[in-house]
Amino acid sequence: MCQRREKLPLRLFLRYQHDRVPPIPTIDSSDVDNAAVEKWMKEARQTYEQECMTTLQCKSIAAELNQKVAHLATSFTASIRAVISHSRCIEMEYQNLNNGEVKHLKPQVQSLIGNVVDFLKTRTSRLTPQVVSLCDAIRTSRADESSILELISNLVAQWQNARQEVLAEEVEQLVSKLEHPSSELDLRATVTGITCVALRNEEVVELFTRSDIIPILLILCEKCEGSSLRTLVLRALSTMCCNGSAVRQFEKFSGLQTVADTLEEASTPEPERSEAIALLAQVTAPWLDYNHSVKGLQQFSRKLVKSLTKFAGSTRCCQNLLLCAAALANLSTMDPKAMKHILRHDTASVLLAAVKARGPLASIYLLEQVATLVANVSASEDGRRRLTEVGAVKVLLRFLVLRGSKFVSDEAVKRLQQKSIIALSRLGGDGEAAKQIVEEKGIDLLVKMCREKEERYDSDAVLVAALATLRKIVGTCGSDVMSGQDAQELVEPTLLDSFLAYSTQNESYV
Repeated sequence: MCQRREKLPLRLFLRYQHDRVPPIPTIDSSDVDNAAVEKWMKEARQTYEQECMTTLQCKSIAAELNQKVAHLATSFTASIRAVISHSRCIEMEYQNLNNGEVKHLKPQVQSLIGNVVDFLKTRTSRLTPQVVSLCDAIRTSRADESSILELISNLVAQWQNARQEVLAEEVEQLVSKLEHPSSELDLRATVTGITCVALRNEEVVELFTRSDIIPILLILCEKCEGSSLRTLVLRALSTMCCNGSAVRQFEKFSGLQTVADTLEEASTPEPERSEAIALLAQVTAPWLDYNHSVKGLQQFSRKLVKSLTKFAGSTRCCQNLLLCAAALANLSTMDPKAMKHILRHDTASVLLAAVKARGPLASIYLLEQVATLVANVSASEDGRRRLTEVGAVKVLLRFLVLRGSKFVSDEAVKRLQQKSIIALSRLGGDGEAAKQIVEEKGIDLLVKMCREKEERYDSDAVLVAALATLRKIVGTCGSDVMSGQDAQELVEPTLLDSFLAYSTQNESYV
């Protein structure tokens, strides 16, 4: 912990070295000099009217607190939201001019200039003489349309520079309020407001990251007393860690240690645990640019896998189960050494049992994450043997026959097919797994997916995996399993020839 604190910015360390967050002043009757007032304060604690007590019991304290927090959050972020909203109007008008969607150029140009000037006037010292002269030149210009558009481009470039400065100042003010909270209510409102602004406007996330919001939030998560407040802070961290630079700050200031400690603590309430898992799934997400590894992941993978597996087996919330599955799938992809912990804690079988228990109510996205984990586990011999014992083959074959609907997109089903068929192709090399595929009539399904492109959603990746699976099964169980299918062309020629025969790619003519 001492090494971790040495990494923190000096001003933050000095700020929170002795203080707890948030500082809440209290009044003690023992501090009162007047004896009569002290006696009255002691008696007042035990004195109440029955009618008043009944009224108080009917009020929801949590609801009133949430209303106050929402109101203050809206108030704190009103200025930055106004800047963003005004900026979008200007950008839209400029985009319409460039796209040639405006029939009458001059009125639209006047409107754009008016919006730019109004934006700069409302922000002190932003309307420079250069901008004023440029606006006058555009208004009085008698040049052709291309020349006017070039002048407007210069004006918009200067406005964009001013806009970035304004946004940076607004972000700094919010971060300052976060760093120096006056009360718990003020802190809750600031964190809530920052989260809402960042969720709706991804462009400001980078500005928040440059303002050191990640280490501030991590300090708050460590110092704050109260699970509900830590839950808000963890949610804000998940919102901020949506790009590579934010994740680099997160790992620099031992963010994974915070997540691991939160999940390992047995007394952590489920909402706080859920937000910690969501944060872990976010920082290990494969779609983030330049995020191939997270520093410290190998160090805490044992704790993380153990905590996630335990929570996945006990939670009744489908959303929490989805978060657990996503975090575990990301861990198995990003950290190959985590696989030994996944096998030790029997994580795959826990998730498969949870999916079976939910039956048709299981989300397609949960199935996708489970299929990803199973595919990663099946890459090892020990993993294939364990998956075969728990009946993973039967589950994967059921995944392949799912179809899209008005509630489920075809793209989601396509991803589920790809990951399930990859897992089956790896399991097909195991003798017992191949036997289970044959017994569950998986050969019929695989042949159908190879021949009918609609069954595999025109996916060549699924075709290759299905062909590889059939060949592994034939190599393990013999060619007799294909005798009733009249599908020797799928296993006898080379894999490339079979692929070219059934691929959905267009032929190229020379």
